[in-house]
Amino acid sequence: MKQSRLNQYITKADTFFRKQDFDTFYTTNVRILLHFGMWLTFTLLLFSNYYYVTGISSNQSIFLSTRVLLSSLVVFYLFFYLVIPYARNLNLWILPFLTAPVCIFIWLFINNLFYVLAYKYGFDISNLYPLMGKEKDFIPNLWSVFSFKAVLLNALSVVYSLSPFFFTKILIDIRRINKDRMRILEQKSKLLLENISVEKAFLKAQLNPHFLFNTLNNLYRLTLKKDDTAPEVVLNLSEIMGYTLYDSDAEYVSLAKELDFIENYFSLEKMRYPKSYQIELNIEGRSHAHALTIAPLLTFTLIENAFKYGLKNEEKSFVILTIHISKDQVAFKIKNDKDVFNTVKTPSFTGIGIKNLQKRLQLIYPNQSDLYIIDSFNEFSVALNIVLQHD
Repeated sequence: MKQSRLNQYITKADTFFRKQDFDTFYTTNVRILLHFGMWLTFTLLLFSNYYYVTGISSNQSIFLSTRVLLSSLVVFYLFFYLVIPYARNLNLWILPFLTAPVCIFIWLFINNLFYVLAYKYGFDISNLYPLMGKEKDFIPNLWSVFSFKAVLLNALSVVYSLSPFFFTKILIDIRRINKDRMRILEQKSKLLLENISVEKAFLKAQLNPHFLFNTLNNLYRLTLKKDDTAPEVVLNLSEIMGYTLYDSDAEYVSLAKELDFIENYFSLEKMRYPKSYQIELNIEGRSHAHALTIAPLLTFTLIENAFKYGLKNEEKSFVILTIHISKDQVAFKIKNDKDVFNTVKTPSFTGIGIKNLQKRLQLIYPNQSDLYIIDSFNEFSVALNIVLQHD
């Protein structure tokens, strides 16, 4: 039960600190106070250990505590505020390992310096020699610390003395690095979303003028022929333009509206060609369309290309579009004939329209769409499958 409560407290504390803005909290003043508090706590603990546990005098306890405090201070700030930044700037991470023995020497040298000064100025610490592993007749020597034996015997003591500070500093730096990394990832995500929005707007802006240009050309041909179907074409054009100007501004539209747009466009195009041409639109599973949404004008490029490059074969001209709708996806397949005597103008993977479609699919339906293009001798066909969202 106690362990369960402890885990709950730890989880709550971790959640609280994760939500905090580390950089806002960890200001220069706060950093100074935390460092001061860390060293003060460490010194008080050392003094308490020497005075209460070991039983030596208060003056000698202060002497020993100050000795360890200063040596630890110098090594700590030298390592984390000189060696580590230098290694980071040069990307030379072997440097901290190479300087570790130097840090041990410095720590031991400062400790030994305290013994030498105490001996020189008559501060009696001879009763502490056994405590420090020295003989009773030991005479401090400033350079004795540089012997291999002294370093080897005292290395563990140095590591033991410095480990709390190193551990605390490493934890704080890890937390800061994680915060910085998360902030960078968030910034990248926001930038990616902004780029996606810009590219989608660019693709749509590129699409609408092209569509209007072709549709007006079609209407112009009909009016030149004084075709009686021209008013119906104007009505279809009005509905199509209303969809492209207003409904297509949304990120997603009802699939039913997209199908209405495709039907209007097919009706408009079909009026331009002889009845002998095979122009077909087949929609299966339309009852599911009202519950699904799709990116507007997504397939228009393929339909436009089919009429632009198809219906050229004198023996068999055709544009056939089949749309199959299920509960959560749509399968779009369109094919058209090709002018076998002029294949240079056929659409391909390098066409602007196809490239724009592929880009939109990557932006809007990543890992949720499949596009297949088959360019044979006398036929061009495209199949597009998309997993759609429910309205």
